[in-house]
Amino acid sequence: MISIQYMKRVSLFWLILLTVIASFSGCKKNEIVIASLDDAKNARIGAMTGSTGEAIVMNRFPDAHVKSFDDVMDAVAAMKSGQLDAIVTAYPAALQVSKKNPELWVLPEPLDHEATAIALRKGNDEFLATLNRIIAELKSDGTLESMKKRWFKPDLTPYEELDLTLPTTGEPLKIGVSATREPFSFVDKNGRVTGHDGELARIIGVRLQRPVEFLNMKFMALIPALQSGKVDLIVTGMTATEERRKFVDFTQPYYDNAQVMLVKKPAAEMPLLSSTPLGNGHEVSQLQDIDGKRIGVLNGSAGDLAARRRFPNATFQVFTSAADVAIAVKSRKADAFVYDKSVLLNLVEKNPDLVILDERVDVLEVAAAIRKDNTQLLSEINRALSELKQEQILQHLRTKWIDAKYKVTPQIAPVNTSRSKGVLRMGTSATIEPFSFLANGVLTGLDVELGELIGSRLGKKTEIIDMNFESLIPALQSGKIDFALSNFNVTEERKNLVSFSLPYIENDISALVRRSSPSGMAVGYGTASRQNEITKNRGAMLATAADLKDKRIGVLVGSAHDTYATKHYPDATILQYKSPADVALAVKSGKVDAALFDADPLREIMRQDDTLGLLGDSLFSFPVGAGFKKDNEALRDQFNQFLSQIRQSGVHADMIHRWMEKGETHMPEIKNSKTNGVMVVGISDNGFPFSAVLDNQLVGLDIELAQRFAAYLGKEIRYSNMDFGSLIAAVSSGKVDMVISSIYITEERKKQIHFSDSYYEMATKVFALRKNIAAYGAEPSAVTGSPSFIARVSNSFYSNIIQENRYLLIWDGLKTTLVISIFASILGTLLGALICFMRMSKREVLNLPARIYINVIRGTPVLVLLMLIFYVVFASVNISPVLVAIISLGMNFGAYASEIFRSGIEGVGKGQVEAGIAMGFSKFRTFVYIVLPQAVQRILPVYKGEFISLVKMTSIVGYIAVQDLTKASDIIRSRTFDAFFPLVMVAILYFVIAWIMMQLLENLERATSPKYKRQKAARK
Repeated sequence: MISIQYMKRVSLFWLILLTVIASFSGCKKNEIVIASLDDAKNARIGAMTGSTGEAIVMNRFPDAHVKSFDDVMDAVAAMKSGQLDAIVTAYPAALQVSKKNPELWVLPEPLDHEATAIALRKGNDEFLATLNRIIAELKSDGTLESMKKRWFKPDLTPYEELDLTLPTTGEPLKIGVSATREPFSFVDKNGRVTGHDGELARIIGVRLQRPVEFLNMKFMALIPALQSGKVDLIVTGMTATEERRKFVDFTQPYYDNAQVMLVKKPAAEMPLLSSTPLGNGHEVSQLQDIDGKRIGVLNGSAGDLAARRRFPNATFQVFTSAADVAIAVKSRKADAFVYDKSVLLNLVEKNPDLVILDERVDVLEVAAAIRKDNTQLLSEINRALSELKQEQILQHLRTKWIDAKYKVTPQIAPVNTSRSKGVLRMGTSATIEPFSFLANGVLTGLDVELGELIGSRLGKKTEIIDMNFESLIPALQSGKIDFALSNFNVTEERKNLVSFSLPYIENDISALVRRSSPSGMAVGYGTASRQNEITKNRGAMLATAADLKDKRIGVLVGSAHDTYATKHYPDATILQYKSPADVALAVKSGKVDAALFDADPLREIMRQDDTLGLLGDSLFSFPVGAGFKKDNEALRDQFNQFLSQIRQSGVHADMIHRWMEKGETHMPEIKNSKTNGVMVVGISDNGFPFSAVLDNQLVGLDIELAQRFAAYLGKEIRYSNMDFGSLIAAVSSGKVDMVISSIYITEERKKQIHFSDSYYEMATKVFALRKNIAAYGAEPSAVTGSPSFIARVSNSFYSNIIQENRYLLIWDGLKTTLVISIFASILGTLLGALICFMRMSKREVLNLPARIYINVIRGTPVLVLLMLIFYVVFASVNISPVLVAIISLGMNFGAYASEIFRSGIEGVGKGQVEAGIAMGFSKFRTFVYIVLPQAVQRILPVYKGEFISLVKMTSIVGYIAVQDLTKASDIIRSRTFDAFFPLVMVAILYFVIAWIMMQLLENLERATSPKYKRQKAARK
């Protein structure tokens, strides 16, 4: 009865606590509004412990109140609860937090730029050279740029990870990560380390032909783990600083990072505000207005030099990419961007709320840069440029890349390199469209095409090396590259460092500013005017499919819809996606205005989401068939015979009825002898009714058809689930025996594979948001208030526990915590008994070591002890981190337990010991039967408290790559970015563990209590 009442009181306590948390979460204090870095001088700023951001904050904001955190989500929780005004962290982490916390945003102006690199132990020069070679290859072939686009997304669309086949034999490559730094490294729903750096580590493993093993630990523990040999590499978004270089070596950078400031959005404006009120008449409308304003420039560019000469009273903000400066101008963090007009024209095309001022700042020539002592190459390049100019090729390149204002990236004409002798290394910075940039993971642009033409004229193959713009001149001077083409403006300062060729383009240096409305009010990013413009241009009601001619259209990559949209809507922007879910999400989130998809799966999509609607009738229809390799006509003929058979028997008609008309979601039982081998079938789970995953099983019309065909052949079926765009390539290359995934039979595809007879005729329709389709009328959107406390808790429970089976992370962490707690307490108790025996001995040889042990262990923080044992004591031993946690916590527990035991034993009167001996007991029997029972009764209350402390102390084991309860909550928070719920949930679980253990110890206490024994005997 006591336990039940106790539990009721505890439950009431937690209910009250949650209610208080909920009520306080809505309370707001008087907080500093931070719209620029200057506003943060006296703010409360959070930074990550040991990070470069922490050092920057200390130096940049000496009057600020700086607090350090182990994890960015701890800082987010502090900011949400009003304890912080800002957080300084790396850009990818800040971007991820702001995506999942709409009330937060990132200031456009970075505090500092930094290089992210891989860390390895000092002295391993050969391994360092190998890694640098791999990184250089990944840069040159566009892999790193492709990874950057796939992982550092501005929205919440799904990540796209490469499917890599890692070696399974050989010495494992141990990678140290801190997997709470999405999108650099995090743990996915399957408990697997992934992210940009997870993929990079696996790519390195493939290149080195070594299996990869990840060790997930606290960020601060990574370098000690590397030094002690616990890991071979650190690949987790680590910045290569001078301080860290004293202890470890770094590769060349694989990502150009920045430390940025994350702040709360002001309540009245989302997402960006000007530091001056809108409509105050101070917008830049002519060149002379710029002097005294904030000008964004690219570091060391000709625009930078020209602006500083022309506008001496301006404040300059230095950036590393033109896109970043454009964002700063749009968001009112800068008033103008001074740069090459040809680049600015491209920015204006993509940002209609920006405009180039008519009057130019300066005029400069663009030329190739060559090392000063390489006069022979300078002469050869000048000869090639002269020929290209006389043949009007230079003018053609300018028209093609600059004047045409292309919407689809132009193709570079192939250059014949069959007779090339030698290699010409060209350096460029692929961040300056239209001169050199990456499109679909491939280097392209005017400078890239010109570089290949120059190489052809010189009889050499051009090897293009992508690097930071500021690295080009040092690379030339050191001989890393032969020449540079990267929109290099010829200036007197640069002439002192390198030689320049004849100019191939004359460039205006111009100023980019925000477009002003007729009333003089600037149309800034996030303002009402801009929203009205967007609504007018893109939110116009769609009446028919013809209205898509200049809109953004989403399609499934490699599908017939893709081909149709490209052909019939040449002026539209076609956006390709890898899965139907991504296409639907793009429509719902406004990334596209409409999308094309198959009519039957659309019914299922719209059944689940009533915000979507159909636009007009079907665009076209195609027969659907199964695909086979060209030389596998026998299997194709067997399928056609099977299809004819099930048509005659009525099975085919029944399948169409169940899946297409009734909306069936369960597979029938199909008997299969499986005596004739295995058949591999390629599918893409595009959703009901064709193929979908339900309860971890593939179901749908295509799946049933494939299974029936396998049964017809007596073969065991194995599925290869892949992206739709990979299906034809898979069957063409023989990776699969057949593909069946609602594939349209088209003439283009017939050239690549054989198709079966059609088993279904399917139409393609256009869908969009109902509110944007004229046929649905103006449907008023429901205005709802803030969700209730119960609704918020319910949503948090689903996203943190149910979604992606995250409860399994909690379950695994709970088991680990219990194992460590129980075994550490057992070890500590036994160790404490031994130390107590030694401590109470009159022999100095036993007493002295015991006293030293107790004083050293009790005087050492348990976290320091844990890391010393893991990284120093067991540095050269391959030992489980869980075992190390048990040993460390057991040693700490033993030091305290020994003193608890000693005080309990010494509390028993000496007279009782003497009485026992007088009764004929030996010293040992006297201790066991007289002293020990009384000592246990005395020490149990204190022992219980020490045991509960041990349970809570297990929360630090994440520092040595152990996934306990606390680490599990860190992983969940790094995925959901829910600042509070995982912490409250873990706190409750720790309480439950502690309460259960306390009940067990209380039972032991009652069992040893003479008073309880007398009461129990009296009841009998």
